[in-house]
Amino acid sequence: MATIQAMASVTASTMKTSMKASMQQYREKRAELQGNVDWEDYNYPPLIKVIHFHLGDVEDDASRKAVRVAHWNYIMSTATFFVNFLGNFVLACGGVQWKVLHVFYSLFNLIIYSIVGMYSFYNGYKGLATQNGRMTTYYVIIQALSVIFFFAASIASGANYNGWTNVSKAEAEDDREMSDFWVGWTYFESLLWTVDYIMGGLALYWVFKNRKDRFGNGGLLGRGQRG
Repeated sequence: MATIQAMASVTASTMKTSMKASMQQYREKRAELQGNVDWEDYNYPPLIKVIHFHLGDVEDDASRKAVRVAHWNYIMSTATFFVNFLGNFVLACGGVQWKVLHVFYSLFNLIIYSIVGMYSFYNGYKGLATQNGRMTTYYVIIQALSVIFFFAASIASGANYNGWTNVSKAEAEDDREMSDFWVGWTYFESLLWTVDYIMGGLALYWVFKNRKDRFGNGGLLGRGQRG
């Protein structure tokens, strides 16, 4: 009997949660339809065009600033992943040990971040534009993890990363020409990762500070400012 009651309680709780989530999504969709933004006007990124993005959709000045910083952080971080891939490709062509394998690692990371980073940025942008606490919560969580990753990459010397601690490893390379290139590239890449985590932290702060929650669905971070 106790087992049956427990199962019934879990089932009822699951149904209640599911219904609540469905109602929240319905309210969000209805609010979007009533707004002036055509979210199905896919215009970003250029050529690919998989999401809608227009900075003017964010009416609040402070929130617009947050989205601008988040956007530039996404662009710069993606560029840094590409720089990491390019550096490993040159080192692999120069015969540096293990760099052929690291080329594939860096390419995989570039593809993954370009997708996950865009998803995160879109949630932050649309969350601020529509005052959707659930979406800004997604951004804050993913962005916080990204900032930690950028910081780790800025100092890492293992695998395909060329952080600040990689300088001595690059200097120890037998081929002097490749060693000189690797040292210079390490400084360059490390600086980019450093800029990424600083700017990423600023984007995280501004989005969190300006998040509003007109639907009361702020999620793990609780309610934002009520719109």
